Amino acid sequence: MTSKQAIVTELGGDDILAPDRIAKSLVANDQVKYYFALLQAARDHADHPNVAHADLKVERLACRLGDEWLDDVVPATRKDRAGCYRIPHGPEILRRIRERIGGMLDCLANEQRSSFESRLGKLELPSPEHGSIPGALIAAITSGNRRDGDSLHIVVMDAHRAINRLQTEIAVETIAGAQVHGLSERSRARVEAFMRGLNRTAILKFDHPGLGTTATEHDGLLLIQNDIGTTDAHVLVVRVEDLAVTITYTDIHRPRLKFFKSLFEKFDVTWAGTEERHSDSLATGQYMLATGRYTAEKEDDLRAFLAHLGSRIVFLIDWNRMRKRLRLFVSKDEAIAVLKWAADHDYGHRALLEIGGERVLADAVEYAAGAQLRYGQRLDELISEERAATFLKDALQLASIGLQQRRSRRNIQDEIKARLRSSFENERLRIFDIAADHAAIGHDLAAALVEALVRTGNAQGRAWISKLATRAVGWEKDADQLLNEARDDIKRFARPRSLLEFLEFSDDAVDELEEAAALVDLAQLTSPPPPAISRLRHLAELALQSAQELIKCVECASTITRSDIRDDLDEFMTALEKLMAIEHDADDALRAFRRWLLEEPCDQRQIMVLRELSQALETATDAYTHAGQALRAYLMEEVIA
Repeated sequence: MTSKQAIVTELGGDDILAPDRIAKSLVANDQVKYYFALLQAARDHADHPNVAHADLKVERLACRLGDEWLDDVVPATRKDRAGCYRIPHGPEILRRIRERIGGMLDCLANEQRSSFESRLGKLELPSPEHGSIPGALIAAITSGNRRDGDSLHIVVMDAHRAINRLQTEIAVETIAGAQVHGLSERSRARVEAFMRGLNRTAILKFDHPGLGTTATEHDGLLLIQNDIGTTDAHVLVVRVEDLAVTITYTDIHRPRLKFFKSLFEKFDVTWAGTEERHSDSLATGQYMLATGRYTAEKEDDLRAFLAHLGSRIVFLIDWNRMRKRLRLFVSKDEAIAVLKWAADHDYGHRALLEIGGERVLADAVEYAAGAQLRYGQRLDELISEERAATFLKDALQLASIGLQQRRSRRNIQDEIKARLRSSFENERLRIFDIAADHAAIGHDLAAALVEALVRTGNAQGRAWISKLATRAVGWEKDADQLLNEARDDIKRFARPRSLLEFLEFSDDAVDELEEAAALVDLAQLTSPPPPAISRLRHLAELALQSAQELIKCVECASTITRSDIRDDLDEFMTALEKLMAIEHDADDALRAFRRWLLEEPCDQRQIMVLRELSQALETATDAYTHAGQALRAYLMEEVIA
């Protein structure tokens, strides 16, 4: 105890010095945790010398350690044959750990301090010989897993929590909910900015504990701490000095640590951390640490950053729990992307957990999918990954807004069910997007054939027709690709056989039209007479009309989901009747053309090419009619029925 402390205590004013002692204890806490990280980094580098080592300079400066030789400890550490680690300045580092832990306890009451000292006595560090430290000792010092028994790290964590409680108890004032003492006017404004952001989103934690904030100032350094939740190793410490903010964040979950860093994308934050060294952290209980540094150009920018930082903390509460539940419905990466979206839009995930979490989502899937659902099937296997992610975002938004508006949980759950049912309906209609694209190819091909038969008879037209034959091959390949996508979709969602038949007949029509394009190019070699071209053009126009009516059928069918939609059904039936009438006209036109071929003086080459060309055009109209009939069967048997 210093002379100043002794005098104040003797005068009965010990509480006057409490804020200063707490501030110094918190600095000691930062430093001892830095030394823990230093030992771990040194060990990991010695184990894997060919892997880039962690640079802890940012952490060292953040906790106000000016010894530059500490930056050389990690790269200079070596592992000896006995499995021990030769760490430069090892004895000094261990001495400082003892000293800093003692400094942490200085602010605590005698009884509480004695309890921690008793625990430390059972964990007394053996003096390392010749600077060689056993790996088991490093593990024993830095372990944060309570199942393995007590450790220095656990004692430090418990002492840190005791200091935070003491800080709250002796706080001389409250600023926007933060317990503070000893703040300058500038620091008060900065804490107000931090709390403005925190309070803006704090409602999103709902009934979950956490977000308690304390702040103190020591020698020009503002120290803000937030308890986040209830996990020992989940800690956020913010240091503000001049126009620089240093964030020290520890976590036992690597994905959440990465998520936290992603919340500051719009700010120029430089991150340095030890997370890469702790690939085994989840198994050993060791925590991962990341340090971010932001330097503002002016005070307003600094406060804006602090407000943003405060507003993001609520999205860390129960984050890993929600991530695991979302993975039951979408992929791991998509689950994190959904949580990021919810945080960016200030909806969060706690509301969905409050109303039932994955049980609500599972009920919605069962309601929307019905007999289509198979055991163990994920939502993104039932509908596309994009639509599954959109539904989860909708569910998070509905739950958050609903609870904030104090709406019934049952009503929120029902709205989530209805939203997913709509997604299933939209996914069911996606097959018609494929069908529409396929029909458009047939339409373009038929229109090009009509133009080709107009262009025959001159050199320029012949060149255009030859290019059409080449383009038609590409169109036919595109149609085949769409058919394959449709087959995958139909198989994936167990769609009716009639839908597959519809698309296969449509593809048959495209195949015939592509063949007709090749035959028109071939027919140029025989110089067919104008009457033949005129009759063929009539057949091509009938094929084009068939393609147009099929497009109408697809457009109408895509909107028919209930039997009471009469207008769309009537339009579909009208288009189908026209399709059938066109097919009859094509039959008559084909028979008339065959008779003409027999009556006119055509050579054998002309007869062969022109007959096959006319047959291809007529067969295309047949295929379109069969496609329309298959689509009618789907609507009548699967939708309206």
